[in-house]
Amino acid sequence: MSFENLLGIDVGYSLSRPTTGIAWSVGEDLGSARTYTDWNRRKRHIPASTTFAVIAIDGPLTPPDAPDDIDRLCERLFIRGAFHARCKPGLSHHGYGRNLRKAAAETAAQIRHLAAARMIGKSVVPGTAIIEAFPNAFLGVLLEDQRFAMSRAAKRKKFDWLYDHAVECGVLENLLRSIGWSNEVLLRKVTAERDHEKRAAWICLLTAACAFVGKSEVVGDEKGGWFWLPPPELWACWARQALAEAAMSASGAIAGEV
Repeated sequence: MSFENLLGIDVGYSLSRPTTGIAWSVGEDLGSARTYTDWNRRKRHIPASTTFAVIAIDGPLTPPDAPDDIDRLCERLFIRGAFHARCKPGLSHHGYGRNLRKAAAETAAQIRHLAAARMIGKSVVPGTAIIEAFPNAFLGVLLEDQRFAMSRAAKRKKFDWLYDHAVECGVLENLLRSIGWSNEVLLRKVTAERDHEKRAAWICLLTAACAFVGKSEVVGDEKGGWFWLPPPELWACWARQALAEAAMSASGAIAGEV
């Protein structure tokens, strides 16, 4: 399968600093960039005249009619149990979370014209294959339990800690093999990356790739939106158990493999 025309965006919402990460796969072109939140500067780093089969955005995406204060099931599931200390999300219905949700909605509006009119289940942006990535959990569920017994990162450095361990133990290489994306250039770029925003964008790109081949685990509900995560067969045992336990104690629906 050809993994062409995929896009990953780490939103960021600073107006003064380059906190947006972008990663793309267009033909033989694989690249990443760090830039600002405005469209004029973002579009300079997105390959021109490209319609993307799947676009994954790291930021809370909710249905158009969702209220600002909606308590999202996908977020609630991942602040429970073992996820809480390992890869929990911020809650997007209060505080800084609302700012990030607004930034994610603005990003989706900016790039909607770049999204192919491809039918994909559980996209909250009608008529497009724009999905929500959650890089911390994407990496976290791939790591075995013993990894988390090692020295832990401070909260603000959690993502880079997860990324470093994912590279070290080879789970990203295993992921690419599992979804059929044999690309040594991509693997070298991902494993060598040190920039925080670009790293997040690469994981968004891998999220898009999993969705593209129909090998994602999708968690959430129609009211609040969905997290798109790695294929269920790659999840560590502790993560499968933690999700099952969280689902038992939470209301709503959890979508399985799509």
